[in-house]
Amino acid sequence: MLHDIDDLNTMGQRFGEDYQITHKLQRNPIDQIPLDEIVGQDFIFDKVWSSIEANEVGVIGLYGTGGVGKTTLLKKINNELGKRRPDFFVIWVVVSKEPDLDRIMDNIRKSVGIGDSTWSSCYNQEQKSSMILGAFKKKKFVLLLDDVWERLNLSSLGVPHPKNTKFESKVLFTTRLKDMCAKMEAKKSFKVEFLKEEEALELFHKKVGEETINSHPRIKVLAKEMAAECKGLPLALIVVGSAMAGVESIEAWESSINRLTSSSWTTSDLEAKVFSILKLSYDQLPNDTHKKCFLYCASYPEDYEIRATDIIDKWIGEGFLSKVMTRSLQDIRNDGHSVIAKLKLCCLLESVEDDIVMIRFFKMHDMIRDMALWLACDQDKRIKKVLTQGEAITLSHDDVETRKIIERISIIAGRETWFVPPINCPNLVTLLLRCSSKGLENIKYMSKLKVLELNATHVHGLGEIGELGRLEYLSLRIYKTVYPQELKNLKILKVLNLYLNRSSIGMIPLEVISSLQQLKVLRVHNEIPLVGEDSKVEGEFLKEVECLPKIEELNVEITTKNGLNKLFDSNKLQSCMCALHLEGLMDTIIDMHLLLACISKMKQFRQFAMWRLTRVMEDSCIYNTTYSLTMLQGVSIVGCNSLTHITWLKYAPFLQLLVIRDCDSMEQVIKEDENVDSSSIFSSLVNLSLYWMPKLESIHKTALSFPSLKAIRIYRCSNLKKLSLHSNSTKHKLTLISGEEDWWNNLEWDDPAAKYHFQSKFQPSAMLIKDATLAAGLGFPFN
Repeated sequence: MLHDIDDLNTMGQRFGEDYQITHKLQRNPIDQIPLDEIVGQDFIFDKVWSSIEANEVGVIGLYGTGGVGKTTLLKKINNELGKRRPDFFVIWVVVSKEPDLDRIMDNIRKSVGIGDSTWSSCYNQEQKSSMILGAFKKKKFVLLLDDVWERLNLSSLGVPHPKNTKFESKVLFTTRLKDMCAKMEAKKSFKVEFLKEEEALELFHKKVGEETINSHPRIKVLAKEMAAECKGLPLALIVVGSAMAGVESIEAWESSINRLTSSSWTTSDLEAKVFSILKLSYDQLPNDTHKKCFLYCASYPEDYEIRATDIIDKWIGEGFLSKVMTRSLQDIRNDGHSVIAKLKLCCLLESVEDDIVMIRFFKMHDMIRDMALWLACDQDKRIKKVLTQGEAITLSHDDVETRKIIERISIIAGRETWFVPPINCPNLVTLLLRCSSKGLENIKYMSKLKVLELNATHVHGLGEIGELGRLEYLSLRIYKTVYPQELKNLKILKVLNLYLNRSSIGMIPLEVISSLQQLKVLRVHNEIPLVGEDSKVEGEFLKEVECLPKIEELNVEITTKNGLNKLFDSNKLQSCMCALHLEGLMDTIIDMHLLLACISKMKQFRQFAMWRLTRVMEDSCIYNTTYSLTMLQGVSIVGCNSLTHITWLKYAPFLQLLVIRDCDSMEQVIKEDENVDSSSIFSSLVNLSLYWMPKLESIHKTALSFPSLKAIRIYRCSNLKKLSLHSNSTKHKLTLISGEEDWWNNLEWDDPAAKYHFQSKFQPSAMLIKDATLAAGLGFPFN
């Protein structure tokens, strides 16, 4: 299934998991966190490090103003622990302003190797806490907690207090609140100070660039003045410096300084002063599109990792990216990615390391996010135009003034139930609800709504969505529901995501699809399909999709012969297909050559899944035919027992994610071909997972370079005696080889240096049968 990738964010990896069921902590290779060059933190780092090494010191607090460099310091500590103290087991957890204890414990248990099934067997928080505690016993650990706003009880998280480990283990945390150090019982606390004048100027110069600084003598003087206006706050220096990078006009520098001096530090509110400085980078953005897109990012919770494709779809729904809808969807998406790239260059967004193009993530520094909310509210904290999380849940029905001006509501990580108010919200344009909700019949009062996302178990009043005539983006994930015919009234809808859960495609009325004449993107994803889909329904559904005049992007699952034949016969469907999942297709012989020939016509095809296809025919012409799979980025193959190899993947040069499981006849992943240059095979692959294949003998007969590979996961492939690696493979990018310890010890190596080279990357793992079904969850994002 085309699973949402968020469900796979386990074991500290974005894709898949190790399925560990043991509680024994393995000595973990500490992940090095990417850091820009640090200025001015050597002194405080040395003081903190001395406390880590000291006896009788267990809990250490780092406090200071937002943007002063607390998280940067904690990242440096993490990296130095990996270099200097590999005997420590290091765990990194982001806490945030509204701490979710379940999420924090979930992050900790993944780090210590408690598998999903074991974790889900716990009935309450006490059992979970006890399980984590058992994993920590007799182990030296360092727990790094970033962004603490209220006291955390370590014992309730299952974390032993350092004093109970004779101070062999440590807990370090960052906070903006000095008194939090006392509340967290910190034995040592350190204030992270603003930079000194020389340090601040050095950091500012680094961000502006020496070429710009030296382009005119006057600019060097103005740079010193501008750096001084940032008052030694690293985040301000980085953001403002990045905004001035490449600016060689003296007039532009003088104008920017005037804006800084006229607005900043004129109020007693320190936070507002900082925002006024950071605002310069916002003011320097090229146009209103960049500004609107930036402010929209603040609709997501603090520290939330935002998927680029997801938010670009919402920007399209809001109308930020293109007023000329005759442009292709891909061109509009490219504009969105360009906006994100520019915002990163301006240090208004931060990259999240993932290396997988198709699911690129980013996030906002919490101080930048606060500034964005401040700007969205017209620089007045009393005005609430954007409400997220707790603020939205606790908004009173009687607060008529706020409801009049509110523009965006977002509850993305909530367990509480939100009641849609029975009153008008005349300016609300975005509503994101990934929580239980009631009173959906009142949504008709939100007449300006353009973007709506609902993710709930049971919802009443779904038909009222049909009243929202301005809706352009709709994403629905509703358990076991029949989608109402009223959705056909959404005449200008452009993006439709439907997650079916214990439902079937037949629960989407055909007249709904045929009525959406402006639809550009359709994604239908069946998370838990119903058995026995009417064979005619799928073909009829695809026929209606084919008739949509503006459809450009299609993600679907096909489970019947009727549906597959419709795909083979339709150039229109092939031209729109971005992600395809084939499953079941009972009593259908699938000619692999015809299927690949069809896929070769799909010029924007990125994600492919084949599940439980028992009658796949491998024609000999597969070896002699060149297929066009140049856009393919992710492949998942499960339970296809007639497949002996998937050599056709040598024609997918940009493949990044590959999962194969339960293919009993699979002998080789790629068959060797003397006429093909092996250096291009899997040259972009980042994650490789192979499970439950007793006949598998090789990935490729000769070793491959794997220049992009970061993780290999192998389980129950007893005949796989060699990994296709030599000592120079992976260009030092590989961080994980996961598998059974006996399998690893018995591997054969053509290159004697290779085993020694990769030994430090190996982590033993065990898999439960019921966990194994999740291995195929190395699927793909929904968009």
